[in-house]
Amino acid sequence: MAERHDVIRPTNEQVEPQVGIFWMVATTKGAQLLVAACALSEAEAYGDCLTFGPGHYQVWGGWRRSLKLDPAARAIVCIHEYEDWPRGRIVFDRKNDEFILYCDRKLMRPRTIEQIRQRFRLPTERTKVKADFHYQSAGTLESLD
Repeated sequence: MAERHDVIRPTNEQVEPQVGIFWMVATTKGAQLLVAACALSEAEAYGDCLTFGPGHYQVWGGWRRSLKLDPAARAIVCIHEYEDWPRGRIVFDRKNDEFILYCDRKLMRPRTIEQIRQRFRLPTERTKVKADFHYQSAGTLESLD
């Protein structure tokens, strides 16, 4: 399977909506997204949904071993555990023809949701945002403000 994710930097050529997982982390440049995603057309079926296959734990561990990772991002993943930062997942609900953005409640701020929505190229009118207890971070969000 080809590597299907990027970190911090979105691919400008990508115009199709994406599904995937993400974290909001604090860097010396401020709060930034770490993203692992794939185009909707490459997503895996999971019940009525299409999703990005690997989970947060798998991706974080892979990034720790990756020599291709941006040095600033690699420092973050090597120092911190995957559950230290607020995180979430985007899935596509085929039955209702909509994207669902599941995330830590700490990320449920209009500016942050818009940043995530734009990064994944999600249509506003077909995207629902839901809190999910699976994505509660161990750390605080203060360092992201």
